Amino acid sequence: MLDDGGGLMYLPDQYSQDPNGTAFIPYSENGHYGDMGYGEYGTGGEYGDEYADQQQAHFQHQQGQFQAVNHVVGDGGVGISALHFDTAEELLWMGNQNGHVTSYYSPHLQKYTSFQVSPNEGVRSILSTERGILALTQTTLRCQIRRGLPVFTHSTDNMVDMQCMLQYQQRPNQLLMGGIQDKLISLDLEKLKEIQMHDTGGSCAILRYNGRHVGCGDTTGRISLRDPMSMNVLHTFDSHSGTLSDFDMNGHHLVTCGFARRHGNLQAIDRFLMVYDLRIMRSVSPLQCVVEPMQLRFLNGTTKIVVMSQTGQVQIVDVNDLGTTNLDIFQLETGGGMALSFDVSQTNHCLAFGDQNCGISLYTASGNENPTFNLYSRDTEFPHPLPTFPHMRIEDEMANYAMIPLPHLPPDQTQYVSDNWPDRFNRYYYRPVPEIEKSILQSMKMVGTIGYARNIDQKKRNVIHYNLKKQSDKDVNESRSGSGGSETSSAYKSSVPKRYKKNDIKLGKLGVDDFDFDNFNKTSFCGLEASLPNSYCNAMLQILYFTEKLRIILLNHFCIRESCLACELSYLFHMLDIGQGMPCQPANFLRALRTIPEASALGLIFSEANTITRSSVPRIIQSWNRFILQQIHQQYTDNMPGEGRSSSPSPSGAKLTASLLDWSRSSPSKRTPDPAAIAEIESISRDMAEVLSFAGQKNVESPVDDSPVAQLMGMKQEKITTCSKCQTKTVSDNLPLLCNLIYPEQSTLKLKISFAEILSSSLCPEQVTQAWCEKCRKYQPTTQSRRLRSLPYTLSLNAGMDNPADISFWNTQMHLILEQEEKEGREDSPDKNAKTQETPPQGQKACRYADGCTRSDCKFWHKGQQLLKDMDLDVADKLAKIGKSWVPFEVELHLASNGLVYTSKDDPNIEIIQSLTYELYAVCTNIMDPVNPDSTNLVSLVKVGPSYHARIGSPVSQWYIFNDFTINPIPKEEAVWFNLKWKVPCVLCFTAVQYSLPLENIRYKNPITVDVFAEDKTLLQKAGGKRITFTPLNNDELPRKGDLVAVDAEFVTLNQEESELRSDGKVSTVKAAHMSVARITCVRGHGRLEGVPFIDDYISTQEQVVDYLTKFSGIKPGDLDANFSSKHLTTLKSTYQKLRFLVDTGVIFIGHGLKNDFRVINVVVPSDQIRDTLYLYHLPHHRYVSLKFLAWYFLEATIQGVTHDSIEDAVTSLRLYKKYMEMKKDNTIVENLTKMYDVGKELNWKVPE
Repeated sequence: MLDDGGGLMYLPDQYSQDPNGTAFIPYSENGHYGDMGYGEYGTGGEYGDEYADQQQAHFQHQQGQFQAVNHVVGDGGVGISALHFDTAEELLWMGNQNGHVTSYYSPHLQKYTSFQVSPNEGVRSILSTERGILALTQTTLRCQIRRGLPVFTHSTDNMVDMQCMLQYQQRPNQLLMGGIQDKLISLDLEKLKEIQMHDTGGSCAILRYNGRHVGCGDTTGRISLRDPMSMNVLHTFDSHSGTLSDFDMNGHHLVTCGFARRHGNLQAIDRFLMVYDLRIMRSVSPLQCVVEPMQLRFLNGTTKIVVMSQTGQVQIVDVNDLGTTNLDIFQLETGGGMALSFDVSQTNHCLAFGDQNCGISLYTASGNENPTFNLYSRDTEFPHPLPTFPHMRIEDEMANYAMIPLPHLPPDQTQYVSDNWPDRFNRYYYRPVPEIEKSILQSMKMVGTIGYARNIDQKKRNVIHYNLKKQSDKDVNESRSGSGGSETSSAYKSSVPKRYKKNDIKLGKLGVDDFDFDNFNKTSFCGLEASLPNSYCNAMLQILYFTEKLRIILLNHFCIRESCLACELSYLFHMLDIGQGMPCQPANFLRALRTIPEASALGLIFSEANTITRSSVPRIIQSWNRFILQQIHQQYTDNMPGEGRSSSPSPSGAKLTASLLDWSRSSPSKRTPDPAAIAEIESISRDMAEVLSFAGQKNVESPVDDSPVAQLMGMKQEKITTCSKCQTKTVSDNLPLLCNLIYPEQSTLKLKISFAEILSSSLCPEQVTQAWCEKCRKYQPTTQSRRLRSLPYTLSLNAGMDNPADISFWNTQMHLILEQEEKEGREDSPDKNAKTQETPPQGQKACRYADGCTRSDCKFWHKGQQLLKDMDLDVADKLAKIGKSWVPFEVELHLASNGLVYTSKDDPNIEIIQSLTYELYAVCTNIMDPVNPDSTNLVSLVKVGPSYHARIGSPVSQWYIFNDFTINPIPKEEAVWFNLKWKVPCVLCFTAVQYSLPLENIRYKNPITVDVFAEDKTLLQKAGGKRITFTPLNNDELPRKGDLVAVDAEFVTLNQEESELRSDGKVSTVKAAHMSVARITCVRGHGRLEGVPFIDDYISTQEQVVDYLTKFSGIKPGDLDANFSSKHLTTLKSTYQKLRFLVDTGVIFIGHGLKNDFRVINVVVPSDQIRDTLYLYHLPHHRYVSLKFLAWYFLEATIQGVTHDSIEDAVTSLRLYKKYMEMKKDNTIVENLTKMYDVGKELNWKVPE
């Protein structure tokens, strides 16, 4: 027991103490253990030698995990109060107690920028964003770009004593700020407004985030877990009896350090780290530290914690390792001062520590020769060096002084001194004629005084090229630096091909109509626009569409549920079928996706179109894939007839099932058993166990319901749970619809593992976890294994690749394949010095002059030339050149009777019950441009089968790349070419060569029949208050092919248009307005009731309406609200099904500006079924005429008075079409239109009052 001046501090039992009261604590300096004494006797005591022997026998000598590599003295001469590793660039930021901020580049700690953010307040926290750096002081938030220029300074009366700030993915444009005050401030970084104030109930000195919770630490020792979206308090922990000093969260662990109250209510540092399991919201066994913990951080993606004391001692603690034999401790060089701050880099390669004496120490992982701060860092912008000029001697008569630029004149001077230079010292200097290349002179034929030679430079015959481009100083410096600069820029030599880059729609005056989509798609397949939020899923939508059997299954689906993703996919696939190369928009599907609560809970919903770049794109698209497959299976199951079926979806069941299927995510931290907290887990009540077991039983049994989706993609699986104590086995059924690829934990181990072996082990994984045992009546370590009973016919694989370990494993395997091919190549060609090739390599053309070519730098291939060594190419590029890849095009799997999957059936002792051969048909990849990280996007590479090509020509198979609305054919080998620097695989799809008989015989049958007109439902609460404005169709009026139907739609605005004024004075549209259909009207075009509407539906919307556009739509606030509306209010799906029936029947639609109407309604109508009066009454090279002017001129009718009415507009369009047919019969169309344009110009296109 020690007296540190502030109270009594108890030492653990394993620490020794001599009779003189001197306590000795074993520690490790970079893994080497020695004695650290407290007291005047040091290590020389009566029991010193005896204790040293015991210590040497108890602790093992080992190499430390981190070692010191650099130490610098920061600016200001005061303590370093904040340290932060930049998440976008290779920069380390520090802030001191005098309000000064300095950044250092790379592990060499080269000073980059330095600036003052506050004159009299210290920097308390630093946070990096895409925009710049946020520095928080006591009362001020300062934002500056990384080059040091200020962006804004925010300070209000609510900022009293700020301590911390946090930004997370659920609120990408907002910043949380907390401090020693009762208010938690939510600041909008775009508008610089404090939009929310949350009551902390005391203070909030520490903010942490783990993906599911926002942790708020109070100085009294209380930690509150809040919901990231609503910021409501979900759970509270009382960690320490004294003050809380720090805490951190990672995965399902929360670890704290602080002070404990001792005798006399005095506080002393608590040597125990409190550990909490966020899955059960209970504390587990605490961790005992050798050092006095004051600050701590998790190593990202691991269970290890870096603990630092005030005296500069650092210990690495593992949550899963409670032993003391593997201690890793080192001492910082603080110069006798206290350690104040530290941070951990994203890659876990580096640790940075700041002390009281303005010192910054950088530690890197042992054995890592090239440590980095981030996995994918963008280039840091450095200032351009000052231009240098050649030295010239004053006595040199041939010196060209014109090479030196003249300086700028002062405002009061108009001439230079050199203007008065004597004429005798001046002479005219002419540009010298460039030398003619020797190859031209050698091949020149003289005819008289004129020479003729072959043009080898591809220039005009009378042009000689002058090389006027000067080499910049930057290029000179790079060339002087030699190989040092080439290694830095090698990652960017292989740029992203154009077909993979994200293409944005450039909006003009007419919006999307001005954009030429045909330049991006030369095929007959339809692309998908990406202008709406959550359009990141376009790549996966294309893959689902080209999954032939799934497309037919979804096209056959029909239900009355409003937010049914299966129905919306069916409608979208129907548009892609009949679109004929026209780009489609998944607006209705995205609208239904936004209304599902589970999608928001999984983080799949974004408010802006480009917000996904701030998140882990592979993880999001794989979660989307899992969620969509589970949803369409569940909705298909609920719609199937049977006992106990519910007509409405079960959101909670779907959510639990979705989370259950993600039990084996490829992150190593989730595959590692957690032996800690066994004593605490045993104290959990039986009631909680019953609840969990009931939920788990419901969760497992629910997805076993059969559906066509499950027959195609489902894997019947047995989950076997075995208790490690009593060996009790529990078997339950499960039906996963996809497989998560699980890679070995030792990703860099040079062991060649085939893709088929990884796939077979991932289909039948095993893990050890804590679970409730009924026989033991407590939580026990249990082994969970999966055994298959059937193989799927379509195999969807989530590739992981959302962590460095997965990417490292792929790189290792590709390197092993390349080394093997190079070794075999060397053995096949013994003459290594003269390695030549007789045919052009792939992707290179032969020179047309062959041996007659005289250019030494000819870029074309010549026979017999030596092959160039591609030293700077990525390993994936090298494999692509030789036609090799780790991912095969064909995989053969064999299911044994024991439930395991094998890649071959050579073993006669294994009974094979099912064998399937799979072919790769689709890949979804994440494209990350190293030059422009904000242009991250997802593309799909799909093998389009014969059934799709048969619509336009011969039934063949071809690989295509689908990049939103850009579609290009690609060679087969490009589908498995993965340059992991910019092309990361996310989802791999395989299909069986042969299907089962029911799936083979499945055929498309249109589920939308005339019955959609039979049930006309309204959403109004007061049925008697609605006003019917249409007459439903009778049995003898059912629409037939060729019938005329006049249609018109009205819209409301959900998001306003965003424009900007360019420097040339023109207005450019940055973001188009987001419209939503509010009213759809269809009018009879023939018969006894011609001109009478049979559809006049007002469409209810669950989204907030920004502008009702009453002047143009006639829609008023309240018309779309079921509680107040007096209109015939229905759902969009109900009216959409009626329109789909009319489209499938083949009726002729008549209207004015139908292209925009059908675009917002999100339906594709073949062009031969459209009669648009906007184009009928139009002459080439003239303006389009409004419906109001056409009605006044040709029909002598006045319409659209105060507001628009869709019935009136539809009837007017019908009458104009009838009038057009009369003029066509009389052959007077051009004559009447010419007169109309003349009158319109005179009236300025305004209808007379």
